[in-house]
Amino acid sequence: MELVAAPKTTSIMVVAAHPDDIESWCAGTLALAIDQGASVRLLLVTSGQSGSSNLQATRQQVGTQREQEALVAAARLGIAEVRFLRYEDGEVENNQSLRRDLVEWIRRWQSEVLFTHDPEHPLPSYLSHRDHRIVGRATLDAIYPLARDPLSFNEQVQAGLAPHAVHQAWLFASSEANKGVDISASFERKLQARLAHTSQTVSSEELKQSWRERAATIGAALGVPLAEVFTVLNIS
Repeated sequence: MELVAAPKTTSIMVVAAHPDDIESWCAGTLALAIDQGASVRLLLVTSGQSGSSNLQATRQQVGTQREQEALVAAARLGIAEVRFLRYEDGEVENNQSLRRDLVEWIRRWQSEVLFTHDPEHPLPSYLSHRDHRIVGRATLDAIYPLARDPLSFNEQVQAGLAPHAVHQAWLFASSEANKGVDISASFERKLQARLAHTSQTVSSEELKQSWRERAATIGAALGVPLAEVFTVLNIS
């Protein structure tokens, strides 16, 4: 595995299934990119409406709370914009509706680099969340060739959205990762962003310890204190 810097680009788009996904897998790298001058925008496919053990809560209540937590977390990281597609948590399908929405935001934001879930070699193996796999696959389908080709979802082009070619995809939660990033300088921001998701936090102290241990284990293989890893795809 190769140790690399966070992507040096002016514009990064992130597509994730749930409000706390990026904190788990790529927030440290995104924070470094932001510090280098990148504008990072986040598209959340669901609002995590199923993410509660409270039998009295409704899906709408949970989704609303988790959206607010996502906005707080994004502010802590320095993310420029967050948008919510509000597909149903646990029921996402790689269908025309989702691909159309993804292509629209790729064309709106015109980002050079896009981060999303690895759909082909996900972590954890065999038991990765179905939404993660579906969102990752749909996003790659949207990147290539749909967002690039003017006759795909041509009504968007007719409405003024120019076709756009993403140059590089960084896939997180990947069991076949080929690149690693030293996040020693941004780990605390990553952690504080995760702690903004209070509805998903049982013990903040246990979370801090387990997350540092995980980042240290990943970093040890790369010879750095703390790290995140990715499969990076160059797209022609």
